[in-house]
Amino acid sequence: MSVTTPDLSALQQRIDLHFRDEALLRLALTHPSYTNEHPEEGRENNERLEFLGDAALGFVVADELYLSFPDEEEGRLTEWRSQLVMGASLAVVATRLDLGSVLRLGRGEETTGGRERSSNLERVYEALLAAILLDQGIDATRAFIKRTMADEFEQLTAGSTDLNPKGALQQLAQQLGEGPGGRPEYVTVDAQGPEHAPHFEVEVWLDGETLGRGSGTSKQEAEKIAAQEALQALRAAAGKAQP
Repeated sequence: MSVTTPDLSALQQRIDLHFRDEALLRLALTHPSYTNEHPEEGRENNERLEFLGDAALGFVVADELYLSFPDEEEGRLTEWRSQLVMGASLAVVATRLDLGSVLRLGRGEETTGGRERSSNLERVYEALLAAILLDQGIDATRAFIKRTMADEFEQLTAGSTDLNPKGALQQLAQQLGEGPGGRPEYVTVDAQGPEHAPHFEVEVWLDGETLGRGSGTSKQEAEKIAAQEALQALRAAAGKAQP
């Protein structure tokens, strides 16, 4: 059953933010599938907010990288920005905030795993940023981004070469012109164990070829390991292809 009336008070407490206009927060949680099934409640969904939030996120991340890494070249800053604002990174942040549990979904989207779908998670995070921007301004939005993406920024300062292996793999695949639309495909090839201790095996495919395999206690962990292995393989292949 869809969460049509999420507990906005509990959500605000969880994200440590109080909205002056809760209607903005509710709108940020409203997936198009919900409004399609409930036209009596209006046609507004979170797509326009997502558009604004994407722009706000890009600006804040670029500004923070520019200020935090004065000695880095433009190319490296661009790479880091791309990894930080990619959907895979934002879906991880949204999962930490448990935004999927409060999404307002249509029945069809609900029954097909919409609460865990990466595209829905990244979009609701961006929509939430726009709601904060409209409700409280850019300073509050910046503070929220820095707080909720602290782990991702910390990996940069720790010198991590692959902040987000899945995002880095997608970016490299696009640069090399590999795969359908440059998008690697993650396939769960095995899932075992009891509910409290599951084990997943995931392969990542690119242009019909298996480039990496990973295992973990969650699909997300297994996909990350598979992406890292695929990155190494793709980089090695690209290096050999160069004259």
